[in-house]
Amino acid sequence: MHNQGSSASLIELALIIVLIAIVVLAILLIVGDDLRIWIVTTLQGLLGSH
Repeated sequence: MHNQGSSASLIELALIIVLIAIVVLAILLIVGDDLRIWIVTTLQGLLGSH
């Protein structure tokens, strides 16, 4: 019976990881361009643009 409980826990953990991955991907799709522009601008500011 212990094996059945641990497999259920693994399935729940996998579902949680998949849901988190979907949320992260959705956020990146929404703000991806803005985030990329911000990173490039910040790096240019820190390193100095040539």
